[in-house]
Amino acid sequence: MVKLRMRRWRCRNTACQRLTFVEQLPEIAAPLARRTRRAAELVHLFGHGVGGRPGERLFERIGLPASDDTILRHLKRWAKTQRAETAVRVVGVDDWAWRKGSTYGTIVVDLERRHVVDVLPDRSSASISEWLEQRPEIEIISRDRCGSFAQGAHEGAPWARQVADRFHILQNLREAIQTQLSRAPPDHLCAPCCQRTATAIASR
Repeated sequence: MVKLRMRRWRCRNTACQRLTFVEQLPEIAAPLARRTRRAAELVHLFGHGVGGRPGERLFERIGLPASDDTILRHLKRWAKTQRAETAVRVVGVDDWAWRKGSTYGTIVVDLERRHVVDVLPDRSSASISEWLEQRPEIEIISRDRCGSFAQGAHEGAPWARQVADRFHILQNLREAIQTQLSRAPPDHLCAPCCQRTATAIASR
């Protein structure tokens, strides 16, 4: 427990809605905060590293109780602050599953800082186009070969340069090599070196 003795001032202006003012200590705790900056940093590190429920169990073990909802709320508040303060120049766009095999959305990642910028409710071209129109500072868009993402990027940010992301380039290369090797008879694999090369590419 931290006990602080702070100074309090009274406002002499009768029209002021705040009658008293308390000295702020930003190096210890943010205004209206329920925990110190040091404890808030632990919440962020645990939540970012392991998630809500595991973070809650770890906090119980070290004697700093915090619910999973508190941890996730802290992470969302921190992410919103980062988005407000940082201009995004290079983004990666890809689909992700709200519910695998049923409902999909779009995830947008700041590739320079490696953190999620936003999550859109669907993966339509209209959604990504509307999102990009509001951010003229974006210069490069990395995406897969999905037609809806290409159309949305072209409509929402025609000034930006579109590139294929590395993951899907390697994935397409692996599939192409596997297809070619499957068409050739086993005798055409010249030596163990060819087999090792094919196996290495397929395992990436």
